[in-house]
Amino acid sequence: MSRTVMVTGGSGLVGSYVLRRLVEHGDAVINFDIREPGDEAAWWLKSVADQIQFVAGGVDSWGDLVAAIQTYEPDAIIHIAAVVNLPLLNQRPGLAKDINFGGSFNVLEAARLFGIGRVVYFSSIAVLPAIQYEPVDVNHPVFLGTEGPGGGFYAAAKAASEAFCWAYHQAFGVDFIVLRPSAVYGFGMRYPIYIKPMVENSVRGLPTRFEQGREFPRDYTHAADVAQVAVKAAHVPAAHVKDRVFNVATGRPLVTAGEVADVVKKQIPGADIKIGSGLSEADLIEIRYRGILSIDNAREQLGYEPEFADIEQGVADYIKWYRQYLAEQ
Repeated sequence: MSRTVMVTGGSGLVGSYVLRRLVEHGDAVINFDIREPGDEAAWWLKSVADQIQFVAGGVDSWGDLVAAIQTYEPDAIIHIAAVVNLPLLNQRPGLAKDINFGGSFNVLEAARLFGIGRVVYFSSIAVLPAIQYEPVDVNHPVFLGTEGPGGGFYAAAKAASEAFCWAYHQAFGVDFIVLRPSAVYGFGMRYPIYIKPMVENSVRGLPTRFEQGREFPRDYTHAADVAQVAVKAAHVPAAHVKDRVFNVATGRPLVTAGEVADVVKKQIPGADIKIGSGLSEADLIEIRYRGILSIDNAREQLGYEPEFADIEQGVADYIKWYRQYLAEQ
């Protein structure tokens, strides 16, 4: 069944994939963002751009948000908008409070006041502390007696927003689903997480060098799979889910940066990639909350099945679209 869905932060990597998937699903789609899609996102969306209504506004502005909701009356909001630059947030924690948490608060309050049927909130696996067991399911603790979320102020705002989702549900009956993605990649990605320069430099015939990080592991999750879950979460009837929190990942063993390099070299003969051993101070913090992630409840309750669970398939897709994008520029 088609619905009217507003996506906050739809101009970013995940948002652009979600917008496209919603249109393909037959929904009426609103992209609420402070900026229109950039070059790569606009190219990715060009086949459906005339079916997406762009509304300029920030989630930290109550007036912007209310005006958009009153105009378009969405049935659901997929809330992705956030500052994701972790070093910046650690230097300026007020941004995490005002935009990442404050924006979530505004979305939840608007859902309460305007009777929006479903809020899909994009959290992160960065809310996890040091991994206590594997596979990591959604009942894994976020706060321990000895530590809290591992991802700094970014994760603190995400954890606080998850808590407010629960509070708005308990107090006012706001229907919500929390998604916790892991290491999202694919054409149009902005932050490197090793894979972006490996793929894009290699396609362009340029060398890629990293002084360290070869052993750093992630559950690399393709943006198309994240979009798949988001759309399912926006549409699934409340009676069909018993959980409110879902990991968005491949559910497979973690893949190291060195293994990603090997995959890229296999698919692009002559790719010049060198990555040294060892981990940075930031890596040593982050690696504590990297573990094999269970996606069992997403499979059972949302019907999620990763299309790009195999990193080789995901990298091949990234290469294909990046080559096509360059060819058309």
